Amino acid sequence: MPTSRFNRPLTRLKKEAVWLQRELVQASSVNGRDKQLICEMVVIRLHDAWARFCRELVILSAYGHTVTFGGIKINPSSAAITSCKSVVPVLLSTYKRKGRSFEPRWFDAGECVDAAKRLSIMNLSTVAGAIGSTNSPADDIRRVRNFYAHRAKDTATKATATNLFSAPTHPTVFELAGYTSGGTRIIESWVAGLIIVATAAGQ
Repeated sequence: MPTSRFNRPLTRLKKEAVWLQRELVQASSVNGRDKQLICEMVVIRLHDAWARFCRELVILSAYGHTVTFGGIKINPSSAAITSCKSVVPVLLSTYKRKGRSFEPRWFDAGECVDAAKRLSIMNLSTVAGAIGSTNSPADDIRRVRNFYAHRAKDTATKATATNLFSAPTHPTVFELAGYTSGGTRIIESWVAGLIIVATAAGQ
């Protein structure tokens, strides 16, 4: 069976996410402002890693010339798509606003799936089902990330609404190394969840 092009972005996501998980756990073991900065950057970068994976998944799906992890052949979604570099220009041309130069917010499940629909990728149902899964931790990661990137009352409220923190008004980043009711650390459940969703999206 041919090797799936989806292997590369999935492998990158796994390596980066596991590394970030390790960095947060280690930094959380010794409280301090410098360690706090490390942990906050872990959340920001994990969020970015997920966005990059979603972007590459859709682009590779639109370009085709590959198979899924399950061996399903994926063909180019449009005659206008002749390379991976041509995918984004084709996507941007589908929006009503002429001359649009900004890409979708790939970390946002709705916008990512909408982009996949606009490109008419062959594996749309699989990608949409995985990326939009209610079991995905991506939205919780986004809410927490937004507080550390943009400290404000509203971002704090949205972050604490995830019920991951003990304080109702201030998300303490070290708590992400704490354990869930299932016996795994919050950061570990995030990483495991992202990998599960990413793997399912490539099937």
